[in-house]
Amino acid sequence: MNGQSSKLLISTIQEKKALMYIDETTFTKWQLQYGETLSLKAGQRSIEIAVESFSSTSRECKLSSFASQYLTLPPFTHPISVTFLPSTKTVIIGPFLALLTNQSLLTDGTFGEMDVFFQEMHTYSTTLGIPFYLTTLQSLESEVITGYWFHENSWEPCVLPFPSALYNRIHSRRLERTDRFEQFTAHLQAKKIPLFNSCFLSKWDVHEMLVQDESLQPHLPDTILLRAQEAFYSFLQHHAVIYVKPIFGSQGKHIGKATKLEKGWLFEHSGNTQDTHFVQSEAELFFYLKKFCKQRSFIIQKGIPLLECKQKKVDFRILLHQTKEDVWKVTSAIARIGDTGHIVSNIARGAEMKNGIQFLKELFDRQQAIHLYHTLTHLAKKTAHSLDKQHEGLLGELGIDLALDEQFHPWIIEVNSKPSKRFDGTRDKLRPSVKALIDYMSTLHHTLKNEG
Repeated sequence: MNGQSSKLLISTIQEKKALMYIDETTFTKWQLQYGETLSLKAGQRSIEIAVESFSSTSRECKLSSFASQYLTLPPFTHPISVTFLPSTKTVIIGPFLALLTNQSLLTDGTFGEMDVFFQEMHTYSTTLGIPFYLTTLQSLESEVITGYWFHENSWEPCVLPFPSALYNRIHSRRLERTDRFEQFTAHLQAKKIPLFNSCFLSKWDVHEMLVQDESLQPHLPDTILLRAQEAFYSFLQHHAVIYVKPIFGSQGKHIGKATKLEKGWLFEHSGNTQDTHFVQSEAELFFYLKKFCKQRSFIIQKGIPLLECKQKKVDFRILLHQTKEDVWKVTSAIARIGDTGHIVSNIARGAEMKNGIQFLKELFDRQQAIHLYHTLTHLAKKTAHSLDKQHEGLLGELGIDLALDEQFHPWIIEVNSKPSKRFDGTRDKLRPSVKALIDYMSTLHHTLKNEG
């Protein structure tokens, strides 16, 4: 589908007919004829429209209010990508890209702690001439969608064209398991709109997929579901330290650590370093853990003697994104240095963040630091690739937690499909992850367009 694309500043004029005025330079470039009829498309709506030229020193087009309202176009303040397809005499505005959220709009026109990230997505999209907006779960039986458009420093609710790709940032696992979410995704599929990172990942499902890859098996801690007593007792015969983790947990919450002592087991809680409990037998530990889990599904994982810095546990969060070449690329790598006494090193549990390679250079000589960094990032890419091949839905972004043990062997700790977008207040430029996400969404649009 060959077309001619330009960035045009789109404005609206009061006119009750379906008219479009295009600057003379673009009009001539597209070899248009005065008064001819074109099909103008935005999202899944299109309208037959007469086209005329006008004199302008900039690339722009003026749409009649009738056409603009029919296509449900938002107020554009920056040039937008517009493509002309000569073979079908069609002009396409966009693509429109969107982010799916369950965050509520506050009275000040922002979305709270996620607003910086949302605005970064909008800013980068604007530089590319791509309209970007936020939307929520709703019925998609019509040709338009209700969303939030960023205008005059706040998000405003309005009716918008359908997006060409959608990024799922819903923060509720419960909401993703509702009929409402299922109906929403079914409507997207029917309209051939790709949704990526469509759900939170279960720790157990991730383990079950990755363990199928022989090259990853040496990097996966022994793991079982906390279910049958006999399997639990057998697991304890092989491991003197175990971690108990909710299969849908996040931010280091509700994690427990049990350590075998001379006359029993000591249990520690991630939420409170003072919250310890001693049991004398494996049976007592099993029933204590079942009580700790409160009917939720948990996994039991072999404890790894992690690399430490000043008696603080260290792991690494590797953020990866898909590229247009279907390759997983490392966008960032940070070291997370846990708070003293904590059994986890999550940022939400008080961990300190440092640039990954710089942190390694502080601990090791330059050559070994670079070697370890490449070992970690290579394993992260292999993990993402393996999971991507086996996971049913589209994955465009993954946060992979890796760790080195005391012998510097790398381990896969966790894979997160909704990595944190926390803002530390010191950033003066767009995050690489923001650019990678918008670029991936654009890739999904172009792939679908070419297939269509």
